[in-house]
Amino acid sequence: MAEVTLRAPALDDAEAVAALINAESRRLRGRDDVDADAVRVWWTQPPPFDLAEDVVLALRGDAVVGYGDLGDQANDGTVLWLDVRGDGRVEVLAELERRALERRAASGVVRAVADEKDADYQALLDERGYRSIRASYRMGIELERREFSASWPEGATVRAAVDGADDRLLHELLEEGFADHWGFTPTPFEEWVHWLRAPGSYDPSLCLVAEVDGAPAGASVGRPHHPGEPERGWISQLAVLPAHRGRGLGAALLTHTFAEFQRRGLVRAGLGVDAENTTGAVRLYQRVGMSVVERLDVWERRG
Repeated sequence: MAEVTLRAPALDDAEAVAALINAESRRLRGRDDVDADAVRVWWTQPPPFDLAEDVVLALRGDAVVGYGDLGDQANDGTVLWLDVRGDGRVEVLAELERRALERRAASGVVRAVADEKDADYQALLDERGYRSIRASYRMGIELERREFSASWPEGATVRAAVDGADDRLLHELLEEGFADHWGFTPTPFEEWVHWLRAPGSYDPSLCLVAEVDGAPAGASVGRPHHPGEPERGWISQLAVLPAHRGRGLGAALLTHTFAEFQRRGLVRAGLGVDAENTTGAVRLYQRVGMSVVERLDVWERRG
């Protein structure tokens, strides 16, 4: 078998990387996970991201057989995330680890995410000194043959975000709403806007601002599809400010969005959530009819 070589990607590699990730996703989950546009969005995010330094491809001949990226969540070396895919992941993981350990702060940690079904990758992480510390869920709901009617708390109203004019308000609400969640680090406005306006998935009418007695109280960002799944609407962010939790505002935002997805002909919806979320998010999502469909395990290396 030909030797694996490593190199940095170019934007022209997005199609090949999407194909590699989707082949792995189909093997593990029976569905596609990304499209080439989603890969390009990741690769064109603003600094400090650097395509040449933060992404590695593994090739066997001219074929892309492995992919990995490195994210410095806080940009200070305290938490570095690795995402590694494909048959060439042994070589990719070793190279990204080398880079991560060079950047890591004295008390920093390196984390990786592994699908619960991917026993081979979990064994590789275990061999390299990682330990499973936490999990996240992908939750879903079927929208067909169901009725959704949002029940808003007294004094609460909802409106679609005004394109452009409400960007900073959405950002502020979501940052404050997530500030007490596990692993939170602030996302600079310019970076957040880059993800918000991802080509093909940005729709301001699915970005909601909830108010209580005229004051902003929560927000959500919905997507008209999930990459690789054109019939699944996706809620990429949803948060309620601490002072307004426990009154049904989060459930109303979800139900309102499900109804809109349904009106547009989408047949299912989904979101991701920390399995040990302390604000009760998992229970909330279950109450509105969602269930856990996939689990991802977070592995951490300190040494």
